Amino acid sequence: MTHTLHRMGDEDSLKKDYVIVAIFAHGINNVQPDSRAKLLKVAEILKSQKPVNMINEILWNLTPAIQAVYDDRHAFKTALRLLKKENLGISITVSGLISEVKEVAEEIGLKLHTINLSLGVFGNKKLLPSEKILEITSMCGHHCVSPNLVKNLIQQVNKNKITPEEAAEELSRPCICGVFNKSRATELIKNMFS
Repeated sequence: MTHTLHRMGDEDSLKKDYVIVAIFAHGINNVQPDSRAKLLKVAEILKSQKPVNMINEILWNLTPAIQAVYDDRHAFKTALRLLKKENLGISITVSGLISEVKEVAEEIGLKLHTINLSLGVFGNKKLLPSEKILEITSMCGHHCVSPNLVKNLIQQVNKNKITPEEAAEELSRPCICGVFNKSRATELIKNMFS
C-alpha cells in the first residue's frame, strides 16, 4: 500500500495527478553495495521528466525512498519507460486513476502487479473539512497539510494578497515526501473563485 492512495477529487482533476514512489525492499536490495547509487539513478530519471514536486535533492542521500508527482501523463509515461529500461531492481509504485495507470503500463509493455483501492472515509464525516479542502489536503499522504492552512491561504488569495500559485507553493512545504501536486492545487484554488 502507498500513502498516495487516498487522493480525492473528480476524474478530470485526478487525470493530472500521477505519483511515482521508488523504495528499497528492506533486507533485500537495500543491503547491496550499489543500492544507494541505484536509488539516486531513479531520482535522476524522475527529475529528468520535470515533476511538479519531488523530494528535495539534499534529502536524496538520507531517505530510503524517492518520490515524484507529475501533472502530465506524457512525463509520467516517459519516466516509467526510462525506469523500465534501466531495470534497477528497485520497487516502483505508482498512483493515479487505475484506468490511466493501466493504459500507460500497457503502452510501455508493463504488466500491473497489484492494484490497491481506497475504500473511502469511514466514521463521523461531519468532523471532516469540506470536500474542496480535502481535495487539497489529501494530496499529502501523511496528512501534513492542515485544513486550516488551506482555508487561510484561500482567504489570502481571495483578498489578492497572494496568487493561487504562491498558495500552492506554501501548501507543498509541509509535505516532506514531495508528493503534493502543486500544479493541481493551483488549479483547485483557482476553481474556487470561478
